Amino acid sequence: MIHDNIQDEKACSESAKISVLQDNKMLLQQLDVARKDFEDLHKDHEELQVKSKADVKLLVKEVKSLRNSQRELKQELSRLMKEKLEVERAVNKEKQITENVIAANAKLLHECEILHNRLEECSVNFLVEEEDKLIVDTSSPSDAIDLLTTSDNRIGLLLAEAQLLAQDLENAVARSDETHNTNGSDRTDNELRKMLTETFIDNARLRMQVNSIIRCALNIHLKSDKDDEDEEAPLRKTVLSKFLER
Repeated sequence: MIHDNIQDEKACSESAKISVLQDNKMLLQQLDVARKDFEDLHKDHEELQVKSKADVKLLVKEVKSLRNSQRELKQELSRLMKEKLEVERAVNKEKQITENVIAANAKLLHECEILHNRLEECSVNFLVEEEDKLIVDTSSPSDAIDLLTTSDNRIGLLLAEAQLLAQDLENAVARSDETHNTNGSDRTDNELRKMLTETFIDNARLRMQVNSIIRCALNIHLKSDKDDEDEEAPLRKTVLSKFLER
């Protein structure tokens, strides 16, 4: 009986021992699995950390590059805006200069037209072409001389106005050369305006010279008329031709 109890206890003990060993073996297996899972997770975590650091480093580099690019783009934009303003100012200045030139040309043409019309009103013509000769045609040489004197006085006033106009033009050209660079077109306009005023002045002087020639011819006629006081016919002699032959 006692022996059977001992056998039973021994069997139970062996059974318990086997069960504990099995449990330990299972626990060890689970521990190995858990350790392996932990190592895998740790490895994955380290790889993620390395990748994350690399990504952060790359992002930092890209951010720096973008900031540099942004700064360069801002500088380029500032430069372009400055150039745009300078071009706009230059265009507006050139536009204003062009408008001023057009206005100056229109004013000069208007003034020259007025002077030309007034010069035409000063014309006194006693010359008539007859048989390839110029003759003086007037019934009263003394009245003709008075008209010539009046014409000369009026032409003299017009000539003074034209000379003042030419001086104003020359001063305006000088100021224009000082304030901005004169290009080829500006120089051409200036030369044309100068030529126009000089042409008018030359025309006025030529009119006065013609008047002087006619006056001399009339004076010759008056002198010769004293030698023939009985002649009643209107003056139609080639006295101008005689004067030119002297």
